Amino acid sequence: MITLYLIRHGRTECNTLGKAQGHIDSPLTDEGYKNAFFMADKLKKYKFDHIYSSDLGRAFITAHIIAEELKLETKIVRVKELREINYGDYGGMYRKKIREICPQFKKDADYVFPKGESYNQQRDRVLKFIFGLKKRHKDKTALIVAHGGVVRVPLLMFKNLDYEKNLEFVPSNQYIGKFVIDKGKIIEYEEIHP
Repeated sequence: MITLYLIRHGRTECNTLGKAQGHIDSPLTDEGYKNAFFMADKLKKYKFDHIYSSDLGRAFITAHIIAEELKLETKIVRVKELREINYGDYGGMYRKKIREICPQFKKDADYVFPKGESYNQQRDRVLKFIFGLKKRHKDKTALIVAHGGVVRVPLLMFKNLDYEKNLEFVPSNQYIGKFVIDKGKIIEYEEIHP
């Protein structure tokens, strides 16, 4: 068994503008830094054996703030598998424009963004990484700092939501979700509310 606390990075400039980020990066806003300190405060009562972050800057900076605030002695491990979906050519574009250009991505989990990936491809890499943690860190607790799309992956699996319904959930930049994994299944989920 392994317990994971999965959080979304602090608010970014692209979030504020309504732009899709994907694999491109965008700096945290002042509010984004406040989000990171807020989440650190909420996480103070928990003990973490490991901390993982998407290798993208917005997640790593959020993870770094939290690690410092919690005085975590463990090193932050940055991994590509925890990246947001790759929007390819549409990275940095306004979300509204993407919906106009390719409305099918909201209905088809296999739709591949030009020079990017599909939701199912992202899902597979995220789940492979998350379930792989159990083998390496049995009976441990890990903190994962990632992205909204990464948060949706285990939620879809746990709640057995269809793809369209899952996309309706937009985790806040202060989202903290607790997932307990055992025997290849997510057996428990709890959203830690502010």
